[in-house]
Amino acid sequence: MPREGKGKWVKDKILVFPPYEDCYIYKRPNSSVYQYFLHIEGEGSERKSTKTSNLDLAKKVALDRKLEVMSRHKQGLKARRVKKLFDFIDEYLEDESKRIADYNKPGFITSETFRGKGYHLGRLKIFIGKNIRLEDLDYVKLKEYPIWRTIKSVDNPKPPKTNQSILAELTTIRAYFEYLEDKGYIHRQPTFKKLQRESLRNNRRDYLNAREYMQTINTLRAWSNKVNLTPTQSYNRQQVYNAILIMSNSLLRIGELKGLRWCDIEENTNLSVKDKKVGHLIRIRKENTKTGQSRTVQSPTVKRFNAMRELCGIPKVRGSSFPHIPPEYKNRYIFHIYNHPETKIGTNSWDRIWKEIKELCANRYWNNKNISWYSARHTGISFSVSRGVPLLFLSRNAGTGIKYITDVYYHHESESKETWETLNQNRIFYDEIKKVKDDSLIAIEDIKGIVDEDNLIIKNNHKKDMVTKSTQNKRRKSTVKKT
Repeated sequence: MPREGKGKWVKDKILVFPPYEDCYIYKRPNSSVYQYFLHIEGEGSERKSTKTSNLDLAKKVALDRKLEVMSRHKQGLKARRVKKLFDFIDEYLEDESKRIADYNKPGFITSETFRGKGYHLGRLKIFIGKNIRLEDLDYVKLKEYPIWRTIKSVDNPKPPKTNQSILAELTTIRAYFEYLEDKGYIHRQPTFKKLQRESLRNNRRDYLNAREYMQTINTLRAWSNKVNLTPTQSYNRQQVYNAILIMSNSLLRIGELKGLRWCDIEENTNLSVKDKKVGHLIRIRKENTKTGQSRTVQSPTVKRFNAMRELCGIPKVRGSSFPHIPPEYKNRYIFHIYNHPETKIGTNSWDRIWKEIKELCANRYWNNKNISWYSARHTGISFSVSRGVPLLFLSRNAGTGIKYITDVYYHHESESKETWETLNQNRIFYDEIKKVKDDSLIAIEDIKGIVDEDNLIIKNNHKKDMVTKSTQNKRRKSTVKKT
């Protein structure tokens, strides 16, 4: 039962369900508007204005609220509405912030994922418009959220480019409403209209073909070696130039590359002396990977890491194994801020330098392709596919699934010269009848005629063979009789 008041703020108290005192209306001193008091079992007390001076209307407001509370309790839901929809969003995000970890691992999220959740729920706030009670949630309107996100409007000025982005938002929004349901604030989760996710092939990132790649690398080499640069500019350009070469050859992701320390680079003792001058091992720690699982990468980038060691001013330890680093440098970042090896280079620095590269190469070599940092890895995997590298080895080295490789990277082969030759093998026919010396490329619709002619020739030859055999048999029989 509620705590008995002293009567200081309660005037003209009237019970709604006599003799029970868990629900009543009253007036405050110097006010003609009725308030209602309601004790909610297990949730505390609720005092709110009825917004009327009429006794009967005030009792009806209190009664309606009492019945609503009873109905929600029968459904196993909480009834007290101290917070509204947007308030619960803040509560949900505060709860999610407790799961933030430095890297992907079961039951936790990264800070980047948490930032995405905040953005997604911010879109939901804009769609709903105003902070409403959970009881006033419009499930019919909410179902239209995916369609609203696809259409440009005043409230939605920049719709996502792909349905995949909208579906990612829906994943966060569903998790939020699941949270409300688990807490007992809503009786069911909303449903949303379905959107078709684009296939991996249609959502693929662009890559550079061999010609575009070499043009880009040659230009970046000259760009990184320019004179009249400040020490910081020169260092950053050299660093990025080597980073792109390492990504395209080792197939590392940008996050894996930026998190590398010198202790992650090792000599591959299984290689010959000759191969050790080219290839080595990269140990990707779990905190740097996309999946939260460590892996070992074989990479032909000895030359690139030697260049980075010299760029960082690290002395070479003679007689030591690759990467020839003194022990005190082992835990330093390979890609770091100029003169601050303890701090890896930040996202803003990478983006600023990449903007320079795009201005330098996009119009000259990239042919309207959407090339990004990730395209260096994408290009490397595409080259490996075209070289015929077995998918199992490529999948493990790149840290991605075989199906993903076949869906995303194999389609690039449709543009290659090797694909043309493979698809058109056995389509070259020699016209034996006309004795034409040069090769004739025959269209597929003409094959039937040639095959029919060949079959006719074969049938005629078969008949000749049968006649010859018959004649030979008659002669044998004649010789036997004479004998």
